[in-house]
Amino acid sequence: PSRLGSRARGAASTPNARFGTGACEIRPRMHDRVLGNGFTYDVRIGFHEYERHIRQRIVIDFEAETDWREAALADRARGIVDYYEANLKIGALIQGKEYRLIEAVAEEVARLLITDFPVERVRVRVTKAPFDMPNVGSVAVECLRSRADFT
Repeated sequence: PSRLGSRARGAASTPNARFGTGACEIRPRMHDRVLGNGFTYDVRIGFHEYERHIRQRIVIDFEAETDWREAALADRARGIVDYYEANLKIGALIQGKEYRLIEAVAEEVARLLITDFPVERVRVRVTKAPFDMPNVGSVAVECLRSRADFT
């Protein structure tokens, strides 16, 4: 047997192996990604009530798996993840709400990206500098969701 186990036999050699296997497996032709980094919003968020009375900055990053080949070949913005629209929709979704957990923000953003755009799977990271922990630079959560998670 190989020292590398199943990885030596090709289990991790597929382009989507970093996302794991199972129910979320993406069709083999799905190789396109749209990455959004540093989407910054001021929201009412915090585990403690006193935190939710002030707006705190969060940063959202996402990686959306999609298939934009047809749009690219035609050089037309149809059937793509429009990051301008994504920014507007994320802002409209979260800026009018109050949250206790950044996990809730990540979940809602993942749902929005999958249901409003041609996305098969999305990884969402939400980062926040804790208001009540001045010795901590930031904390983050990350979720990975597929279209099947919201049907």
